[in-house]
Amino acid sequence: MLEHAGFSLYESQAILRYLNRVRPTPALIPGDSIAPQLAFAFLTQEWPVLGAPHANIVAWLARMEARPSLQATTWDRVAEMAKAA
Repeated sequence: MLEHAGFSLYESQAILRYLNRVRPTPALIPGDSIAPQLAFAFLTQEWPVLGAPHANIVAWLARMEARPSLQATTWDRVAEMAKAA
C-alpha cells in the first residue's frame, strides 16, 4: 500500500504508474511499454511452456529487459522511491 498526500493506492501496477508520474526520474515504467508486465511472466513456473511457441515475444522481451530503464527498475528501487515519496 502507498499513501501519499492523502491519496492511497493498493495495487502494485497502480503504485508504479503513480510513482512514475510523481517522480518521473528515473522512470519506473519505460514509456508505454508492456514489457514490465510481461517480465513478470518470466517469474512464473508456467513461462517455459507458455513462452515456447512464441519465440518472437520471448526475443522482444529479452531486448526490452536489456534496456537500462528496465534494468534500473528493481524492487529495491521501487521501495526506495515509495519511502521517499
